[in-house]
Amino acid sequence: MKDKRVFKAFMPVEIEDGKFEAQEKEFAVVRPNLQLLNEANKLRSKIFTQLFESGTMLRQQVDTHLKDRNIWNEKLQAEYDAVQSEVIEKTRTLERGGIKLSEARDLAIEISEQRSQLVEMLVDRSNIDNLTCEGQADNERFNFLFANCLVYNDTGEKVYPNGLEDYMKNTSTDVASKGATEFYYLMSNSESLDDQLPENKFLKKFKFVDDKMRFLERGTDRLITKEGKYIDENGFYIAYNEDGTTYHVDIDGNKVKERVSSDSESLPFLDDSGNPLDEEGNPVVLEEESKPKPKRKRTTKKVAETVEADA
Repeated sequence: MKDKRVFKAFMPVEIEDGKFEAQEKEFAVVRPNLQLLNEANKLRSKIFTQLFESGTMLRQQVDTHLKDRNIWNEKLQAEYDAVQSEVIEKTRTLERGGIKLSEARDLAIEISEQRSQLVEMLVDRSNIDNLTCEGQADNERFNFLFANCLVYNDTGEKVYPNGLEDYMKNTSTDVASKGATEFYYLMSNSESLDDQLPENKFLKKFKFVDDKMRFLERGTDRLITKEGKYIDENGFYIAYNEDGTTYHVDIDGNKVKERVSSDSESLPFLDDSGNPLDEEGNPVVLEEESKPKPKRKRTTKKVAETVEADA
């Protein structure tokens, strides 16, 4: 059983007065001691009691609540059970083997997609569970422990000196997001749940995906879509030249103009007449327009008079 998990994440660091820069640092989540666990359990009991006395729903009431609001009914339950049965049966086929590797790849992808479908079907149930007495009390306990167990790996100092109070002000940061996930794995004595799924194990074992679960062309390790089309790191379609260089193509494989880099200079917006505007939306006075225009010389056409000579 691990006592801590180490990970890297970005956090804002002040480099000048009032100026911050995101820098990658090494952090760790450590297993809480007995005293901290006792404090967390007392906090959970306190929160549960307050919520229960205020009339907050219990977990055992969730199913009734979902049915009363028609969020979950017998038809949806039947659909869920059917998809779940398919996942179980396809997983057995995948683990049993004896089929073409290409067929096994397609089967693993189908299982992954259906498993995601099951998760989506339970979103409403999960959201309501988080509103129950037990759900809110459990979340408060977890947050309290995590806030007091996240440290800088080199010094062992707490990232949140004031514990839960500091953490609740910074829940959306990179270190908070990654740290909470690592702490969950530490407390549950497990690795990433996605890595443990049979279909993902298969796809990684035979190098159909990389560590980020991006599809690869087996044998070349080139990035591809699920359907097998080549893509670059940004997800744009590409094709390969004989020398290994690439160029952008459309979905049908036709060459397209090179895409403008996101960090290149952007073009100004235009008004309805097509004239450029500045950053505040005002018309831009071009240098040529700012110069006084030279006066045009008026030319007078000479009219020839025809004089009729006396005969």
